[in-house]
Amino acid sequence: MQAERQSQNEKRRRDTLLRQWTLLRMIPRFPRKVSTQDLINNLSASGFDVGDRKVQRDLNKLAEIFPIESNRRSKPYGWYWPKDAHILDIPSMDLHTARAFWLAREYLQPLLPNNTVQKLQGYFKTATQVLDQVHTNQRATAWQEKVRVLHHGPARQPVVVESDIQHEVYDALENNRRLSITYQPPWHEGSKAYEINPLGLVFKDGMIYLVCSMWDYPNIRQLAMHRMLTAQALDIPLSIPDGFDLDHYIASGELEYPVGDSIELKAFISENLASRLHERPLSDDQTIIEQDEALLLTATVQDTNALRWWLLGFGDQAEVLEPAELRNYFADIAANMASAYAA
Repeated sequence: MQAERQSQNEKRRRDTLLRQWTLLRMIPRFPRKVSTQDLINNLSASGFDVGDRKVQRDLNKLAEIFPIESNRRSKPYGWYWPKDAHILDIPSMDLHTARAFWLAREYLQPLLPNNTVQKLQGYFKTATQVLDQVHTNQRATAWQEKVRVLHHGPARQPVVVESDIQHEVYDALENNRRLSITYQPPWHEGSKAYEINPLGLVFKDGMIYLVCSMWDYPNIRQLAMHRMLTAQALDIPLSIPDGFDLDHYIASGELEYPVGDSIELKAFISENLASRLHERPLSDDQTIIEQDEALLLTATVQDTNALRWWLLGFGDQAEVLEPAELRNYFADIAANMASAYAA
């Protein structure tokens, strides 16, 4: 009889633990709330035998241990986790996951929708706690103080995208809706109004570009999000141009500002530049050979403004030989610079 009672008590403890754990997982993060009655209904639907008093008792006990709160001052009443509460996770967050969330917080926040960032705040806080704990235990400089991400070129102030505009763009993109925007082109004095079909986002060099088409036209455009003055998602399904694929569009070089077609680039280059290109070739058919006591680079590339800016950045470490049109382009620039600096 005693063994039977012990078995029943053990079963009740297991049932209580499972019910309370399930209850905790049903409580949303602020600003969302859930009423006691909804919790009762959800637990019942999950197979638990519960009533108002039992659930209220569970909630009161759990509130003594966990930072869950109940709002009874304004309707709708309900229970919630504070928005900055640590994430309750079993198994607990490990070191590798903590590092990933720390990097996401430091470097990916500008790329994420605002509501996603808010949802992740608890994970960010828990990740910091895990990393700080490792730092304390190992008595060493914290990992997050040893890691930095740098970008190519001189440091520049980041562009600012208004949060309301970002929300509308992301909402339209996610729900396949058109957008009504006003846009300030960099070469135009006044803003212009457009109705656009958002097709994809591209993050490049600290800028966010919305790849889109306008009205029912098939032409693909890129708009810098920080140049949008207003944005409103419309209750109109977007129109996708026939055959559009974001990866194919990027591979076409349109985001590199194409000047012409594919070319066979030939140039004398320095040992320093050759070393870089051995590590990261320009193309699959790239070759670098010694010729006339110099290093001759040959590669099939697309002629774009990005390529020209890149070559120009190496100054006299790269002398373009072919194609003739590209060599003349750099010759003109060199002549103009020589004239400007000679003055």
